[in-house]
Amino acid sequence: MKKFLSYFLLASFITLFVVSCSPDDEPTYDGDNFASFAETSSEATVVKGSTSKVVTVSYTTLSDAKSDTEVKISVDASKSTAVEGTDFKIVSATETLPAGQKVGTFKIQLFESGALETQKVITFKISSPSVPSAIFNQTHELRYSLECPFNMSVFSGNYKVVADTWEDYSIGAQIAVQQGPAANQFKILANTNPYISNGSTASMIVTVQNNGDVTVASNEGFMYGGALGTVAVKGTGTVNFCTGDINISSLAFGTYAGYKFVLSKN
Repeated sequence: MKKFLSYFLLASFITLFVVSCSPDDEPTYDGDNFASFAETSSEATVVKGSTSKVVTVSYTTLSDAKSDTEVKISVDASKSTAVEGTDFKIVSATETLPAGQKVGTFKIQLFESGALETQKVITFKISSPSVPSAIFNQTHELRYSLECPFNMSVFSGNYKVVADTWEDYSIGAQIAVQQGPAANQFKILANTNPYISNGSTASMIVTVQNNGDVTVASNEGFMYGGALGTVAVKGTGTVNFCTGDINISSLAFGTYAGYKFVLSKN
């Protein structure tokens, strides 16, 4: 009997321990509520040609709202490089967090016209007339930039020479660029090159990868004459889908290598 009683007490203790540790009995915060941003920073891009993009900035309260709660967002202009009303706008500066909820969002419209390839910064502040501010996450820094996807149509028209270490062209000289022959290629025409005799037919064919890397190969040898003779032109570099600029960072004329050729679209 004594042994049975001991087993009974042990089983009762274990049952009490398990029930006491049930997840349903976990403590919940029921004190004063406080408002803050959910995160201190975020990033976004605006695609070229899209006009604008709407992004969200999330906010939260420490516990569920006991009643419908007004929450406001504003801009700290002193810590922002983007200009409200010009580069972006807050769709609604005041939001209502419904009773029983603890997470909400503000909508921000980013304008393509205000986006650059380098990031701009918007610093937001949060407040509420009925809920005190938390001691954390009181500002949110949104960094955004212009995104230019793969687009071959930009590589067409007149360009000016920015750099030519081979010195066929003077700085500022005008060069024509045309599409083709393949869908991911364009041609840098040589018809204004004063040093070759076949400029009317010769060109550099530039093949473009999705990431903007390029390879260069002449469609025919450049006919310089004299001791140099006719040489094939090859190279590598990058292009900019936003501006259309062309940077051939390593260009070779026959065995003469290591030259730079940079063009900027007019």
